[in-house]
Amino acid sequence: MMKVFRHKAYFTGIHVLLFVSLLTILYAYSPTIRVKVKEIMDPADKVYTIAHRGASGYAPENTIPAFELAAEMKADIIEIDIHLTKDGIPVVIHDDTVNRTTNGKGYVKNMTLEQLERLDAGTWFNEAYPMFARDKYAGTTIPTLDQVFETFGKEIKYILEIKDSAPSPGIETLINESIQKYDLEDVVAIHSFSAGSLRKFHKINPDIPLYQLVWYDYNAERVSETYLKEIKSYAVGISPNFQGISSAYVAQVKNFGLKVMPYTVNYQLNMDKAYSWGVDGVYTNFPDRLLEVIDTNRDNAQW
Repeated sequence: MMKVFRHKAYFTGIHVLLFVSLLTILYAYSPTIRVKVKEIMDPADKVYTIAHRGASGYAPENTIPAFELAAEMKADIIEIDIHLTKDGIPVVIHDDTVNRTTNGKGYVKNMTLEQLERLDAGTWFNEAYPMFARDKYAGTTIPTLDQVFETFGKEIKYILEIKDSAPSPGIETLINESIQKYDLEDVVAIHSFSAGSLRKFHKINPDIPLYQLVWYDYNAERVSETYLKEIKSYAVGISPNFQGISSAYVAQVKNFGLKVMPYTVNYQLNMDKAYSWGVDGVYTNFPDRLLEVIDTNRDNAQW
């Protein structure tokens, strides 16, 4: 009997040793597992649902209706794009021109606020996406940054994008003035592809979190530590295009002490993948889809 017991103990010990060895190897060579272990030991406070230009999959992008819908869907953050008008007013629109998202034509920087307010920024959406069309979208206007802040206040968080296509002189100062005017410093972050613009903003107000937007034409497995150190000197994180990154990329950037929030993820399979990588937030046109993925993953984790 003792001989059988020893044989079983030996057999069990060998399997335990093999299992531990396998876990060690997986931890060493799998960035995803390293991130997951880090999350268990030091979990992220939250995976943020960032409504890209509002709930822009369901409503005309960068308009009050799109932001209202994002808030109704319980998105954590609304992402909005900022340009300056000819008369120096920060307005919420993505493109340099009004051509794509209104019934007008011309560059935003060449038009006054009064001219922009005459444009219809919603009918195009009803025509392009009839399945989501609503009568109330027709005739909606391009909002100013102040109008957005007045409408939502501290009810939701914001990420403001300073467009990098020839940034308007003084845009960083004007945006900061609006943030301070409505006392929103604790619910606003800034991102941009322009490192120069982010550095300017950091000097103006070092208390506002900044994120460096990046675009990769290839799958980036690693980033140079020199580049990460440079970004960390003014920003708290990186927002890369989802299709250009990997679990190894996320692990490296997070281990360096920077946050990772990829854009723009609209399919739930990719949302699930981003979540498994341990990202800090995800930009999406469909915030309800992402919230569903997050809830599912959290439910599955309660074992």
